[in-house]
Amino acid sequence: MFYGIDTKIQAKYVLGIIFALSLAFAFHLVLADDTSDKLAASQQKLQQLNQQIKGYQQQVADTQAKSSSLKNEVSIYNDQISSLELEIEANQTKIDNANLQITQLQELIDAKTKEISDNKKVLGQLIVELNEYDDQYALRTSVASNNLSDFLDQIQYTQNLQGKIYQLVKKIEDLKTQLQGEQHDLQIQVTQLEQAKNQLQVSQNSLTTIRDQKQQLLNQTQGLEKNFQKLLTSSKQDAANLQKEIEDLDAQAAAKVGKNTITGSPGLLAWPIDGIITQSYGNTGFTSLGYNFHNGIDVAGPPGQPIYAAADGDVLYTDQSDADFGNWVALKSTITTAKGAAQIVTLYGHMQSFKVTVGQHLSQGDLIGYEGNTGNTTRLIYGPERGYHLHFGVYDALGFGVSQGKYKSVYGNYKVPYGYTYNPLNFLSPN
Repeated sequence: MFYGIDTKIQAKYVLGIIFALSLAFAFHLVLADDTSDKLAASQQKLQQLNQQIKGYQQQVADTQAKSSSLKNEVSIYNDQISSLELEIEANQTKIDNANLQITQLQELIDAKTKEISDNKKVLGQLIVELNEYDDQYALRTSVASNNLSDFLDQIQYTQNLQGKIYQLVKKIEDLKTQLQGEQHDLQIQVTQLEQAKNQLQVSQNSLTTIRDQKQQLLNQTQGLEKNFQKLLTSSKQDAANLQKEIEDLDAQAAAKVGKNTITGSPGLLAWPIDGIITQSYGNTGFTSLGYNFHNGIDVAGPPGQPIYAAADGDVLYTDQSDADFGNWVALKSTITTAKGAAQIVTLYGHMQSFKVTVGQHLSQGDLIGYEGNTGNTTRLIYGPERGYHLHFGVYDALGFGVSQGKYKSVYGNYKVPYGYTYNPLNFLSPN
């Protein structure tokens, strides 16, 4: 309480408390800046690792384009192993980044919580002082004072106190708003930390699998090219049958859509995976799997790379099989084009596994699953080292459907998604 203290001394006392609060908060900011420096260095390291990973994936894609030989297949394994080792290091860096950001946010939360508490104490003292002053001095001064200057000083002091109270209340409100935002960011970082830990485990499992597959290949061939060639089986007819099934259904859906097509524009969709394009949309000249027209794009990253929702939407269908798109998810979304709102379906195929269920609502950037090589990929012809990628398709929601697969005797029960397709690159932001 400031009761009985000279107004100038009171003002200095209040200013002293506010100054002390500012110093305490500045100390916390120094701690946060130190964490920021560590975070910046860690993020730079992560960027470099991602560039190296893409380099290995490009080498894998280049080798896959060459004729199949034991030397080339071993090279693919080696590059995949190197890529996964870097991916594991990158995942560990993501975990470190998330921990640093959690530490940074916690420091800011602690600082703001303390500042709110300290400001509340000062606010309480100011309110008590104002009440005491109003009750015991205001009326007496206004009646008894023969000095107009003293009277005006007292009024000015009362107004100053009221102004400081208002400023402190406003500051506390602002601090609470900031605190709520940082607590929300903290929850996001905790979620990202858990995802990074899960991704680390997926990458470690994938590395073990690929190392075992490489050793199995070497054991089977005993390092001889002629033995390797004997291992190559002819699965081309089965692949051709699967692809024709898709193309026939797509053609029927295209007939329904007619000229009612959607005009895409870059940036309507986010990239679902961080990787390199290994096959584009349309007539790409690749016919090994029995098709002439590719109804999506293929994007390759290290085995087990996370796959994210390209847009907000609801999970429409999912399937798990070893045919067509293997493990796949279809997400229905509403996008805003130059002609207005339009509905599309994005397809995510050949996944190792997915983490979503039919009916679930996803926001853009939510985790869908992990990259794999399930279904009709080049592994069916050349071996398990081939085919790791995401098949990403964009369909018109009008006419999109799912049919029961025809070749149960070969692949068991499986579903075939079909519809009128668009070039995903017309919707994705420039990569």
